[in-house]
Amino acid sequence: MSINCPICENERKVNLLDDYKLGIKTDIKYFKSLKIYHCEECEFSFANPMPEKHDLDYYYKNIYRLPNRPPYWRDNNDENFKKNYLSDKNLNYLLYLTILLDFTKIENLYDFGSGDGEIGFILKKKFSKIKLFCTENDTQCKKILGERDYTNFENVEKINERFDLIISSQVLDHLTDINIFSKFYQLLKPKGSIFFEVVNCTKYYFDNRPYDSQRLLFFTKKSLEILAKKFNFEIINLSYSSYSLNDSHKFMKESQNMYENMTKSYFSHKNVKNFIKRIIPASLIEMRRNYLEIKKFKNEDRLNLFTNNTGDNCYLIRGIFRKN
Repeated sequence: MSINCPICENERKVNLLDDYKLGIKTDIKYFKSLKIYHCEECEFSFANPMPEKHDLDYYYKNIYRLPNRPPYWRDNNDENFKKNYLSDKNLNYLLYLTILLDFTKIENLYDFGSGDGEIGFILKKKFSKIKLFCTENDTQCKKILGERDYTNFENVEKINERFDLIISSQVLDHLTDINIFSKFYQLLKPKGSIFFEVVNCTKYYFDNRPYDSQRLLFFTKKSLEILAKKFNFEIINLSYSSYSLNDSHKFMKESQNMYENMTKSYFSHKNVKNFIKRIIPASLIEMRRNYLEIKKFKNEDRLNLFTNNTGDNCYLIRGIFRKN
């Protein structure tokens, strides 16, 4: 069976790269057994066959950001969690965007896969006239998005607004196809822009990765350049960011191991009555202790790595495309 590259549509240079690696074993219920294919022509990789839409919709609505689960390790009762928008990482986004874009001309901002909407929220703090819109179905995020004055379109096909700026940070990799760029083109006003960030999936990334997380599309700088041309976008900027791929793999493995250890600790007790009466409080204390270790593990040194690193061995690629 021939498989075409979604970007360049070449089939002769598409080869099987590897089996898909799950970070959390129980996620197989939603992702099934996938393979990863690679196009030598445009250096783009993709999962095949893609998971079913209803499985992904349920997963991202109900599972992805559950408390005490990577990659977010949320504590929804921690009020300090809501202050994360002031992190060095988000301030770095603010600096990047305000250098390259004229925000005196931006009124409508749409965040696709916004999560808690931190980037848009920090931009609105600086430019109060901005109106915030998003698409986010995650039940963990909807309350805080409401508090941050986002208008949430849960179905991208039913959006009746046009936007000066679309942002999408580490979301595009989780989609099942690249046609969202065609939709972005329709949603943008003339000369509107897209800011995005995706994982830098070079050969080194695949050779050393502990798992694929929930990514289904694997971009490189070359594939993004071809993609921009395919959908008629002008490239304003395309650059590397974040810590190194080597550091990223280390962090991924540490996070995976911590989750597995927590899970083993939590479910290792057989006596249900004793578990209910005695073990749950101790287990929750242990989970809290592990969560604090995660907080320590996400320290200032790691943020400095994220914001100051450069070069083609970086974990992320960020870019700005403008509608032609």
